[in-house]
Amino acid sequence: MKIRKSSIAAAVATLAAGAMLAVSTPAIADTPNLLVWVDSARKADFSGPVATWAKANGVTVTLTGKDFGTVRDALKTAVPAGTGPDLLIAAAHDWTGNLAAAGVLRPVTLSAATTSTLASNALQAFLFNGKQYGVPFYTENIALVRNLKKAPKAPTTGAQIKDGQLLVGTYGAVGGDPYHFYPVQSSFGAPVFNSTSKGWTSTLGMDGAEGTKFAQYLATKGQKFFGKADFGWDNAICGIKSGTLAYWITGPWAVSSIEGGNSKCTTKSVINKDYAVSAIPSFGGKTAQQFMGAKGGFITNSPATDVVNATQLLTYLAGKEAGIEYFNVDNFTPANKAALAVASSDPVIAAFAAAGKNAVPMPNIVAMDSVWDKWGKTEAKILTGKSTNPAADWKTMTSAITALIKG
Repeated sequence: MKIRKSSIAAAVATLAAGAMLAVSTPAIADTPNLLVWVDSARKADFSGPVATWAKANGVTVTLTGKDFGTVRDALKTAVPAGTGPDLLIAAAHDWTGNLAAAGVLRPVTLSAATTSTLASNALQAFLFNGKQYGVPFYTENIALVRNLKKAPKAPTTGAQIKDGQLLVGTYGAVGGDPYHFYPVQSSFGAPVFNSTSKGWTSTLGMDGAEGTKFAQYLATKGQKFFGKADFGWDNAICGIKSGTLAYWITGPWAVSSIEGGNSKCTTKSVINKDYAVSAIPSFGGKTAQQFMGAKGGFITNSPATDVVNATQLLTYLAGKEAGIEYFNVDNFTPANKAALAVASSDPVIAAFAAAGKNAVPMPNIVAMDSVWDKWGKTEAKILTGKSTNPAADWKTMTSAITALIKG
């Protein structure tokens, strides 16, 4: 169900009276203008809210689409040269550490009024070294999708799932899929990194006894429980629709295919009639915490940035009206709690949001770049039965990652 836009101009007018974000800044330019870089694929999501805010506040905003495959390197060059944007929007939260370490982001200070309107885990996604570097606009997370004929009741533990009923992501026989397996791993108390109130640290949290227990669990259960490696996307879609799969750990990106089918299975499926979305159960005894991804906005550290207007625009884009627009245009889950309440009239949005209430932001630290490859390959080796000593292989992996991080 789509929600119609409502009195956006009125909302913006009230915002102009005082920004909810506050940073020490230069004065606003006499003829205010902002340059905003946005993901070219997401420009339609932001053109409406940006234009509405710009008109209400008398600011000229140039919204420029960029290839987000190369934008981080471009930003690192443009900002020091004084040719960068005032804002980067639709950016992934896990870019925070990389860009902050490069000196191209400006920390922001959020008022209590602002933080209270946003999901706390989404806000924390942009926290790096104890500083808030960005503001979330919308989020996504994985959940347990189940065929209602085969699994009318949501399981609360992995023990309630039988061999052959589950598929985790669509993991590969070589590269694994640590992203989709993370809620299983975290339920053993083995986070990828340790964290503090200042955010993620670069100290591995999965290299102790809990990580070893998870590795041994993977070896014991293997493909007979977690699904066959390289099972394939189309087979997963048809499996959850037909019931040959009772459960699938996947994300909202699978919904359109589940509901519409593909060339191998053309029947339609309806949420809460044919399939349901539930919280991921615990496999290791502790709460399963999947990764959460957030997209949001940063203010750059360009010397000429009009931070006052940039701050007000960033605030508006994190607000209720803009959040509803993201849902209307692209069915995204708003990070703004009031917008989420409206968007939750859509049962898919409501279900994934509820299933992700314990989700943790995917680490945004630079050290994360050293993790994925070795982590995934080791998981795959263990899952496919190629490991003769899972505990030793896991320890070899964590030691190698630690060495990479330390340089």
